[in-house]
Amino acid sequence: MLFKKEVKVQELMRQHVETVSQAVNSWEETFLFYFKGDKQNFEDRVFSTIQLETRADEIRKEAQLILYKGAYLPIFREDLLDLLELVDNIADHAERGVDFLHIEYPEIPSSWHEELKITIEKSHRSFNFFKESFEMLHKGSSNMLSYTHKVQETEKEVDKLQDELMRKIFQSQLSLAHKLQLRDLVLTIGFISDSSENASDKISLMAIKGKI
Repeated sequence: MLFKKEVKVQELMRQHVETVSQAVNSWEETFLFYFKGDKQNFEDRVFSTIQLETRADEIRKEAQLILYKGAYLPIFREDLLDLLELVDNIADHAERGVDFLHIEYPEIPSSWHEELKITIEKSHRSFNFFKESFEMLHKGSSNMLSYTHKVQETEKEVDKLQDELMRKIFQSQLSLAHKLQLRDLVLTIGFISDSSENASDKISLMAIKGKI
């Protein structure tokens, strides 16, 4: 019975990461449609991202319930519960990002669109590297840590891009309120890479301790 519970938890955790991946894909598409001014597709992607975040939350809760009922030894259980929360945070940030666009509808100067797209793409890439490390952890691959290092490197690249954008925003002639809104937008984009790095750090620790 315990072995069946552990298999079920692993299956749910894979489903959880895949659902979060879909949410992050939808998050990026939402921004791209926003830049294009494609309101219909933008609205559709906002709705899709929110739905996927809800689904990810449901899967997380199901996995947590099985863990609380005794799957894995207590020392292993704690790491798995932590990882579930950290991965779920990524979906939460994807939802918050599209909510920000949908509620505030910021006016973004077209001259900054390309830099923002690059920042979004790199933030998304950091999640993809995390996803690779997660899959390799389950397989026991020795290459897993190389992907966690890639997450860290990409997150640093996102930080640098954010700093450059911030400087341009606050050196511009925009109103202070507009500057602060765009600052929040840039920070929102970086939350995906930040939370991906947090989840990746947990993967590294679990690999060292041989948790899965």
